[in-house]
Amino acid sequence: MPQDVEFTMPVESRVSPELDRARRRHLDWVQASGLVTGDEALHRYEASRVADSAAYGFPEAVGADLDLCFDLLGWLFLFDARFDPRSDARPGTPSDPPCDTPNRRTDAAIAVCQDLVGLLRWPKPPAAPARPVVAAFADCWRRMGRGRSEEWRRRTAHDWVDYLAGWPTRIADRAHGVPPDPAAHLRARRRTIGVRPLLALAERVGDFEVPLLAWHSTHLEGMRIAACDAVVAMNEIHSLEKDEARGFPNLVPSLVHHRGLSRAEAVRQVCGTVERSVASFVELRAGLPQLEQALGAGRMPELARYADAHAAWIRGYHDWGRAAPRYTAPAGPENLGPENLGPEHLGPEHLGPENLAAPQPN
Repeated sequence: MPQDVEFTMPVESRVSPELDRARRRHLDWVQASGLVTGDEALHRYEASRVADSAAYGFPEAVGADLDLCFDLLGWLFLFDARFDPRSDARPGTPSDPPCDTPNRRTDAAIAVCQDLVGLLRWPKPPAAPARPVVAAFADCWRRMGRGRSEEWRRRTAHDWVDYLAGWPTRIADRAHGVPPDPAAHLRARRRTIGVRPLLALAERVGDFEVPLLAWHSTHLEGMRIAACDAVVAMNEIHSLEKDEARGFPNLVPSLVHHRGLSRAEAVRQVCGTVERSVASFVELRAGLPQLEQALGAGRMPELARYADAHAAWIRGYHDWGRAAPRYTAPAGPENLGPENLGPEHLGPEHLGPENLAAPQPN
């Protein structure tokens, strides 16, 4: 990432005191779930520190709650890696079908999305053994919904379905080859950044629920959009060099292509999106007492905790992203992935299923 970029974060930096313990236990989970197979792959995954983002985004979580956060964040990053069209053709998990062409790999990734949507809509055991990526999510979804109301389950399932449905859009944009315009790119990234389901997870680990009418208010939706946009824009900066090296869509080249900006100007504009989004969140957070007055007294504790969850994720992503090997590893063409380097040389930023799963016998 461009290391000279700084963001103003009017939120205290915090991290869960159980980060190290939760990381060690999470490594056992990704192996037991079949998401990562083999010692070499486990070492690469451990070096990536992607699941550490859970300790930054949920700084008050400990014990089984933090374990759930680690598992879900690890799953999100590994699921994201399934859509990397530059990845090697080996199957991602022992039960995945062979994918010997990019098109077949894309078809398989979309099929996983369909399986996951089916799981959310009809949560019952599949007729056949589930793929590890589906079974692992089912485990997280079961733990995530424990003790939650039916209303929470419905709205959170909707957020997950929208997240999953956003991936075919990103696949189509990558296949098209022309950068989508900045507004369209931002809309698509809001869906696949995963912030909305993680805010629902904050309710679960914090053992509270936002009142129904408040959750549906424009005020709280504005807070969610501000948090999404702040994290998306920071991610676009953090991953810029990686995306440029791979030819992936990114807001910076989109601004260069569609607005005629220089790269430096586009970077400054995306940084401005971070600043404006954070400022919007701060303003909306300050207006929560007025929302409580409109909806009825006694709601402020839940509203305040929900706002704290937004703040924790904005600041937590900032702190984790600046140090994550996923973004700080070299981004030159020689480091693009297994099509250029053998698995033994891949860095911790390479988390595609082709290098986190052992080769399968014919």
